[in-house]
Amino acid sequence: MYRVFQQNDQRETLLIDRLAAAEVPDEATIREWARDKRAFISSVMAELSEERAAAAAAVRSVGAQPVMFEDFGGRDADPFNAYMGEVETSHIYIGILGRTYGQPLSTRFSATHTEYRHAEHHGLRIAGWALDTKHREGPQQAFLDEIRTFHVVPSFQSPDNLRRQVHDRLRGIAAEDLSPWVKLGSIVFRAGQVVHDRNEIEVSARIQTDDVASALEAMAPDDYGRGQASRFTWAGRCRSVRVTNVRSTTTTARSTLTDLRLHVVDDQTSHPFEMSVDGFTADDLTDAALRVALFRAPNPLAQQHMGFMVETRDPLEPLRDAGVPDEIVRSLAELMIVEELVGSGRAARVADFKLGASVSGLRRLEFSWAPPRRYDNELYRESRPVCGSVRL
Repeated sequence: MYRVFQQNDQRETLLIDRLAAAEVPDEATIREWARDKRAFISSVMAELSEERAAAAAAVRSVGAQPVMFEDFGGRDADPFNAYMGEVETSHIYIGILGRTYGQPLSTRFSATHTEYRHAEHHGLRIAGWALDTKHREGPQQAFLDEIRTFHVVPSFQSPDNLRRQVHDRLRGIAAEDLSPWVKLGSIVFRAGQVVHDRNEIEVSARIQTDDVASALEAMAPDDYGRGQASRFTWAGRCRSVRVTNVRSTTTTARSTLTDLRLHVVDDQTSHPFEMSVDGFTADDLTDAALRVALFRAPNPLAQQHMGFMVETRDPLEPLRDAGVPDEIVRSLAELMIVEELVGSGRAARVADFKLGASVSGLRRLEFSWAPPRRYDNELYRESRPVCGSVRL
């Protein structure tokens, strides 16, 4: 029986290094990370002009680009559509809430409230702050309560205090992105460095959880030099590997410095082949399988009694079982989807990954995946977008 993703049906149980903390990178590394990042600054303009300027200064201080209505200039497009488009093309939403709510738009929400909901819908990283005051308009307090249902919203006392907090938060986001999560088999941990040289991969990590350190040590080769075979997933890549060496150093901080050597092996189950069924190409079948598994969409081949052609396990199910904390769920969700798509050979890469905040148990998920080249002389194939709401 052919399935779009060749996986066994056994449910995976993840072992996660939950105590791992991202190391703060140096300034040069942070600025390189921030070089293509856009941060949309949202607030009531009249009340919080100094605070907006302070937030913009903090964004610039790490090397990112602040996006503000004041800088839009004259445009032919409708103003509402213009700044909603600016939200969509940003990476981070910075919301600043003061005393006043602002004039409601046609959406029945203020501009700041509308921008926040639009940012959340499109999966931007949400960072919010609230003025430390006891005097807040009723609608503004309700707006703040709504954000605090899903995000931590610290208070600020002055524009300078806000600038420092925004600066620190952006450095924290950079640290999260630059100390990436990786997955070896069912073990998930942060890697300080991954070096991939043709068929050899070297991984360095500081492991904080004893169970994770022990599990990695258990993957070392036996007395006959036979190491465990697994999939290794990192930074949008996934390879079938065999562990060739594990070296552990226990430090005074009770963490374990772990160095892994992995050898890339040929995984016969990961080579895709072209197959069309009832007008569906292999890429159409992959796309349908994703929508059925992630978004519970109707199986397009069910009525033809060929629904098994797009059957696959939900790559996010292990995260639901593990009860992953919100601050790392985005990174781990991307890791799981990359493993499912790239590891199975159905995609060459996954890009533009966005996972929004949980709203009534649902998160907005958006990403694109590029079909693999199946033939040496095959031209570039356009990436396919995927978007919908997932329960996570």
